[in-house]
Amino acid sequence: MNHVQRQKPEGVSMKQELEKIIEQNEIIISLLRRIAFDEDEVREIVVHGKRNNLKQNYIRGYNACDGAHSVNEIADIIGVTSGTLSPILAEWEELGIIYEVDKPGGKFYKKIFPIGK
Repeated sequence: MNHVQRQKPEGVSMKQELEKIIEQNEIIISLLRRIAFDEDEVREIVVHGKRNNLKQNYIRGYNACDGAHSVNEIADIIGVTSGTLSPILAEWEELGIIYEVDKPGGKFYKKIFPIGK
């Protein structure tokens, strides 16, 4: 089996190369999930079983899963505790509508795509 070694471009660090690969993987994941779900299906997952007065907050919270907001910040947006939100995020992740992003400083999640009201 022949192994082809790819030369990295001049002046590009290993970290930059890895960041580019991670970004490409996130794009691929997002595209694949868009095939599996449409906006209405994601919205139904997000608000399923939630009280009517909190459904819009859960949609805002889901849309805040942008890789920049921490679990505590998303919980504040929704109006619940992080302890209440953690199992919900775990379910969303298991269902494939969000995924965890490796970042220092806590847990961060990204949505597959934003949903409207």
